[in-house]
Parts: sequence; C-alpha cells; structure tokens
Amino acid sequence: MRGAPGAAGRGAVARLPGRLAFLPLLLAIGAGLAFGLAAPAAAAHMHVLTEAFIRVLGWLMCPLIFCMLVDGAAALGRNRGLGRIGLAMLGYFGAMSLLSMVAGLLAGWVLEPGIGMASASAGGAALAQPGAGTGAGVVAGYALPHWMHLLPPLQANNLVVLALALPLGLVAGTRARTPFLGAVDRARNILLAAVRIVLWLSPLAAFGAMASAAARAGLASLLPLLRFIFAINLVSVLFVFVVYGGVARLIRLPLLRFIAFLRDELVLVAVTGASLAVLAPLSDKLERLGCPRRLTDIVLPFSYSLNLAGTYLYIAMALVFLAEASAVPLGWHELAVMLGVGLLSTKGAVGVAGSALATLATTAALLHVLPADSVAMLVAIDKTMKCRLLTNVLGHGLACIVLALRDGSLDRDALRSALAVRP
Repeated sequence: MRGAPGAAGRGAVARLPGRLAFLPLLLAIGAGLAFGLAAPAAAAHMHVLTEAFIRVLGWLMCPLIFCMLVDGAAALGRNRGLGRIGLAMLGYFGAMSLLSMVAGLLAGWVLEPGIGMASASAGGAALAQPGAGTGAGVVAGYALPHWMHLLPPLQANNLVVLALALPLGLVAGTRARTPFLGAVDRARNILLAAVRIVLWLSPLAAFGAMASAAARAGLASLLPLLRFIFAINLVSVLFVFVVYGGVARLIRLPLLRFIAFLRDELVLVAVTGASLAVLAPLSDKLERLGCPRRLTDIVLPFSYSLNLAGTYLYIAMALVFLAEASAVPLGWHELAVMLGVGLLSTKGAVGVAGSALATLATTAALLHVLPADSVAMLVAIDKTMKCRLLTNVLGHGLACIVLALRDGSLDRDALRSALAVRP
C-alpha cells in the first residue's frame, strides 16, 4: 500500500537508524577486536552483551511474526486472488531449498574439506572448550540478569507460531474488520517500533561478540577448520551469484545494486549473528523497492522459516565435512540419505545465533552414521559462519520481489528509482 498515509514516514524511520548505525557498528567491531586482543580475560565476559541483545530481540520477534502472519493470512481470507501467492511461494521456497541442499552436499563431496583431519571425537572435545557454556546464559562466570531468563529465547523452530497464526488470520479475514484484527494491527506497529529501538543497541552487541570471539578463538585450534570456513564461504558466494544471479537476470533485477541497497541490513546481520534483527527494516526496504506491504507481510515470515538457502548450504556441507573428518565413507547413496533427512529436519529453522548448530546436531542424530560428539567440532567456529545468514537475507528479499512480480503487484518504477540512487 504505497499510497497509504504514513508509508513515507515509516521508510524514513527505517532509513535513519540504518545510516546512523553503519559507522557505530564498524567502530564497535574494531573496538571489540582491539579489546579482545589486549585484555582477553576481561573481554571473554563481553559475550553477555550479545546474549542479552538476542534474548530481548527474541522476546519481540516471536509476537511480531505472529502478528504479521495473522494480518497476512487475514488478507488472504479477504482477497482470494492472493491465494495464488501461497502456491507460488511454496513452489519457489521448495526449489531453493532443494538447490541449496544439493549444492552444499556436492560441494562438500568435491572439495573434501574434512579429509585428513584428526578423529572427530578428539578434535571435537578440544575445539568445543572455547565455546563451552555459550547459549546457556552463563559466560566465563558472568550470567544474564535474572529477569532475562523470563524472556523466551529465539527458538530454532517457529512452525508452532505459523500453525497458530494462519488459521486465526484466515478465519478473521472471512469476516468484516473485527476488533481482533484491529488489536493485532496495533500490536504489530508497537512491536515494529520496539524492534527499531532495540536495534539502536546493536553496536553494543557487536562489540560484545567481537571482543569475546577475539579473546576465545586461538589460531592454533582453528587451523584445522580453515579449509571448511573457506569452502563454505566460497560456495555461498557462488550460490548467490549463480543461483540468485540467474533468478535476478530472469526478472531483470540488477543483483549487485540490490545487494548494495541492502548493505546496512547485511552489516547488521553480520555483526549480530541474527537475521531476525533486520526483519522490520528489510520489510521497509522492500516496500521502497515496489513490493506492497500486504505481500511482504505474508512472504517474509514464511521465508524466514522455509526459505533459508544459506542455512541449508551450511548444514549440507557440514554433514559432509563431519563425515569425512570421522572417516565415514560417502557415496551417492549416503548423499541421497543426507539430502532427504536434511530437507525434512531443516524446515522451520530460523536464521539466528545457534539455530543452525542445533538443527545440524538434530540432523546428524537422525542420520545415525556420525559420531554423537562430532558436531562439537564446529562449536568453535559456528559464530563465524555469517555467510549463511547473509545468503538467507538476500534470499528473503529476492523472494519477495519474485513473488510480487508473479502476483503482478510489483511497482517497477519504484524498483528502478530505488536502485538508481543510494538508499
């Protein structure tokens, strides 16, 4: 609803934090790195800043996604023409999931990043030590404030939220405007404003994450994993430019300009390790690109659960890496089993800190071919896997543009205007 009153105001609000946050985020990264190297004992405690930021963000994002889904489902119920979006959306997400999983498995099989590594159990125990306790709320003797344990953390699966919100929205959409939908809309606006306020604290989260990482990560312990880090980043870049680039070419979208347009959101995701942190500003940016709000409110929440190409790439390559490091023989049959199990277990995995590792551990357990402790090998480097989150965010934005074009609601003039100038 590009002509709706206040739309320009919302865009301005979204642009202001992005512009002002870019430089502080970079300064926070540099300060965190220097502090971590100069005073590692003290810097190891700083991870609590990131932990608190993610916990508060998680408390806000769960109800925000619920409200967006209810509102979007109600629009589907009112306008049967929007039902076409659902089928196209599921088809597109399914194709991207399959492509990314296949690409990750084949890349790991060809590049063989885990060949020649030490025993998974021995290496895993050693490498897990620097990250011990991460995510449990206690870091190097420092604990989160007690009240924060009352806030629900971000979960690795939000399909329960989807299942609850969709029928409520569809039923409400079949009736005239109800007080329930009015309350949902007001709650959505309040939560969006709250998220933007929390995002002003992202430099503190970036400082804490970088200081803690610099204090904990020893080069000697990470050397055996550098090949895997290089491989997953290389494959992610290739996936973006080959697969996303192919889709962008089909819809006549300049991919490099699109990436530059989302640079503030990509930087924020890279330093916080939470792609949900950019849900609100990404929605505003997509509206400026010509995607109607009614469509992004439907597509984005589903995309954050079902369209995670970067996460699927990472999990697929990690499974092959762990199998090679554990000396488990891999052939076409084993790869096919990994593909099937991976496609099922990764659905609904949200791109936030720790979710990919949890999903990877679940997938490895379901396969019954990898040592139980092999996933611990990746704990020390899990937070460096920013490529998966960046790939996810680009995929979310591209999906909205593709589906808006498919729906016939994409404003091409707005798209050309937005990409012709600096956002």
